[in-house]
Amino acid sequence: MGQVVARCGFRCDACRAFAANNRSHDDRMRVALAWSKYFGLKIPPEKLHCNGCRGEECVANGLPDPTCQIRSCVIERGMNTCADCYDYPCEKIESRMNEVEEVMLRFVDKISHEEFEAYIAPYDARKTLNEMRDQRTDRID
Repeated sequence: MGQVVARCGFRCDACRAFAANNRSHDDRMRVALAWSKYFGLKIPPEKLHCNGCRGEECVANGLPDPTCQIRSCVIERGMNTCADCYDYPCEKIESRMNEVEEVMLRFVDKISHEEFEAYIAPYDARKTLNEMRDQRTDRID
């Protein structure tokens, strides 16, 4: 599987809740425990099966968040991701990126590299979106 990027810059292909990476109850249990520990999210394992935010079926299980303001904003603006937007970084995406970066700073030296890469790094939207912007040939900044 190639790189799959959510509209907000999360790396679906690296996310353990993404359907292609999440094949068993044990997989979902590990994600539920990690997300609770690192992000304070209390999601039952049976709900941790995400198809990403690209299609209409994305909200069937409640993942990703059906009320995601970033997803609706990107769709309304006719963009692929926030990296395509002239307003990047706006308050919405900046707030989400800051939340993840706080978690990254809090745990980077406290857990194994493997666990960090599995459960925190996929949500480093600033890194992903900035890389996408840097690769553009039609500069938007």
